[in-house]
Amino acid sequence: MKVGFYSSMTGMPWGGSEVLWSKVAHRLLNNDIQVTVNYRWWENAAPELDHLRSAGATIWPRRDPTWRSWPYRMTSPRNLESETSHVRRWIAREKPDFVLVILGYHLDAVTPATELIRREIPYAINVQAASTEALEETDLEEFRAAYRNARKVFFVSQENLDRVETNLAIELHNAAIVDNPFNVQWNANPCWPSDQGRLQLACVGRIHFTSKGQDLLIPLLKQEKWRDRNLCIRLFGDSQGNRTQMEGLIERYGLQSHIQLAGFAQNVEDIWGNHHGLILPSRFEGAALAVVETMLCNRICITTDVGRNRELIDHGETGFLAAAATVELLDAALEAAWKKRGDWRSMGELAGRRIRQRYGSNPVSDFYQQIVDLGHIQ
Repeated sequence: MKVGFYSSMTGMPWGGSEVLWSKVAHRLLNNDIQVTVNYRWWENAAPELDHLRSAGATIWPRRDPTWRSWPYRMTSPRNLESETSHVRRWIAREKPDFVLVILGYHLDAVTPATELIRREIPYAINVQAASTEALEETDLEEFRAAYRNARKVFFVSQENLDRVETNLAIELHNAAIVDNPFNVQWNANPCWPSDQGRLQLACVGRIHFTSKGQDLLIPLLKQEKWRDRNLCIRLFGDSQGNRTQMEGLIERYGLQSHIQLAGFAQNVEDIWGNHHGLILPSRFEGAALAVVETMLCNRICITTDVGRNRELIDHGETGFLAAAATVELLDAALEAAWKKRGDWRSMGELAGRRIRQRYGSNPVSDFYQQIVDLGHIQ
């Protein structure tokens, strides 16, 4: 048996949307099931792809016709293979028995679907994030066909499922919700940090204004009332195009003591040994791992009502939800949290209990079994 994985990832060499499928791929290889991966070519390839190759997977890097790096800048884009042709050749050569198509964003095309349908190869789709952005009417029938013909369409939150059904204007009877793997121990319990009169929040996620909304923290904290309060927010995560702007905004408004850039953290649990809670002003999400990990570490979350947040956080009990990603609504949520700051520790402990009731302890095993069952893999 052979399982194919096609990822639509384009924004960066690797991201959170790639963790679940890649871990499942490793488990398949460990059970002597062949794996083939179709992934965008990057000049600095993600080491995770090399790990899969070393484990026995075949990797098919697809090249963007607009890529101008050596030696492709010497080649006319017209002479480079289109993505559709590349995917067809991949399917024809590898002959997978089942394919999982991973979409990092709900508007990403399900490129392999037409060829898989034509060859009667079963496939599933995993949508990792959805926003309010609408699908163009000209693409509607192509998307509908791709989703309807999938054996299963996996989402990471009910909110994302609802958004996609609205975009497609159909009901997806083949939809299901799955959990993503997290980067802390299931029984994580970092020590509560000493506040010493100062409360410290962490904002965990790539620095990307369009999705994570860190730019909203500037007009929020430049208000006089927050300048006068002993509160500090530290941003953890790599830049996805907006670190320089964030640095400039912090300097412009003199917020160095209130907002700090802490870089990428290798150990997520270590963050929570020094912070009292999470603030995440996301404009859209799938299922923010930062929220899951924060709650597993017995900390509160202050975030927007996007993605899976409403399914995991009980407003006023285990965290605080802003109805949308605006400065005014985020300010109201942070103000509500500030008024209950003496309860943050007990609220975090309740958050830890509730997340363990609402989220799977082993998402990789659970998803692996679903893939095996869908593909009739032996």
